[in-house]
Amino acid sequence: MLSRLDAKSQDAIIDDLDFTTMPATQTAVLSSRNKIIRKFLFLFSKSFISFTALHNAFLKNGPWEFILTGNSRSYLNLKKTWMVFTFKITDAAGKPVTDTKLYAPVNNIAHSIVKNFSVHINSQLVYHNSVNYAYKSYFENLLMYSNEQKRSTLSISGYSPDSVIDSKEDSAFKTRSAWVKDGKKMQVAANISIDLTNQPRVLLNNCNMKLTAYPNSDEFLIDNYEDSGVKYKFEIEEVYCIVNEMDLADGLANEMETALMEHKLFQYPLISPQVRSFFIESSRLDSPATTLYTSKMPRRIFMGLVSGEAYNGHYNKSPFNFQPFDLRDVHIDYCGVTLPGRPMNLDFGNGKCVEPYLMLQEALGHTRNNTSCNSISFDQFKSKGFTIFGFELSPVPQDTNLFDLVRPTNLSIRLNFNKPTPSGGIYCIVYAEFDQIIGLDYQRNPIIDTVV
Repeated sequence: MLSRLDAKSQDAIIDDLDFTTMPATQTAVLSSRNKIIRKFLFLFSKSFISFTALHNAFLKNGPWEFILTGNSRSYLNLKKTWMVFTFKITDAAGKPVTDTKLYAPVNNIAHSIVKNFSVHINSQLVYHNSVNYAYKSYFENLLMYSNEQKRSTLSISGYSPDSVIDSKEDSAFKTRSAWVKDGKKMQVAANISIDLTNQPRVLLNNCNMKLTAYPNSDEFLIDNYEDSGVKYKFEIEEVYCIVNEMDLADGLANEMETALMEHKLFQYPLISPQVRSFFIESSRLDSPATTLYTSKMPRRIFMGLVSGEAYNGHYNKSPFNFQPFDLRDVHIDYCGVTLPGRPMNLDFGNGKCVEPYLMLQEALGHTRNNTSCNSISFDQFKSKGFTIFGFELSPVPQDTNLFDLVRPTNLSIRLNFNKPTPSGGIYCIVYAEFDQIIGLDYQRNPIIDTVV
């Protein structure tokens, strides 16, 4: 006898038998096009000549300003915003490097070129993070994409998956070295990863959006894992942005304007990653509680440790070599709660570090599915430059369609080491995700609802 598994189960007809339903017709967007906002840099008579339709002259050390909204009637599809670079690596005199020792751009170079972005809408600041944008984008690409995506989609940004960080024998380093050998030029593109471009809603028309990029130093951008004595230069020859403009049907555009006048505010709900760093002096066995966030609980946190020299830029050290540094315990403190609730007593040298590896994969949602994986093995986590810690702090960390309840807190990090920290000290890089809302009123004034 046939019966329902549950009486509340509704009748349904499979698509193969549905001859009456038709796909909906898109009538809102009349046209969509990519637009290049360009800045050229040419070498002529030993001086740089800049031809630009942008806001400022080209300077090697920045900042570089781009006005992204050229047509006041069009809407910007923000998630399709790209920055394209053409560069080469030379010696101090600007000539091709003749030394036989290998040199290469750092991994994820299209993103790593930028130290920080700021965004203004109608002359009001809506985004300005720390000077760690390179680390922010590296965390995202390393942790949240599979090796297949890293070797295909992310390769356009100069991402080449390392097996071992800071090794001249690693195949990924040799690949990046071949890209720029003998002064060859290389072109890369980065999908700009900032708050507004990481959400699906378009930017309203009649908004003047200015994007400002601040570059990293040559020492930060170039890897040479054996001291060749060469002072390298990272020469950017061309940089431009690609934006996607949309023209809406007049009726819909008028209805949107009427709705904006009625409701007074259009909102952009999003997840806002914030990156902070703090320094731990040499010869320390602990880092006292360092308060990083003082207003709201983040959804989740990732953190890693790099040497002071690598963080500040050094030809012989990758800025993305996250090492354990004989770490014994790491704790997150908030609202009188400590996570984890007991000492881990880590010993990376003897392989006693399963718990933080498991916590990292749990925070990423990779432990109980077969559809996504960041391809970081336990062996890489232990000793190959991929020692990154992850902490879930949200009750529903994987459901990004829901906001968490706002929990005011002071969040701090405590670190303890088995051995004194090395000469030159180390930096702790912390990536945290927060719920945020950005609004635009009917006069296109931005309103930021954030308690980070």
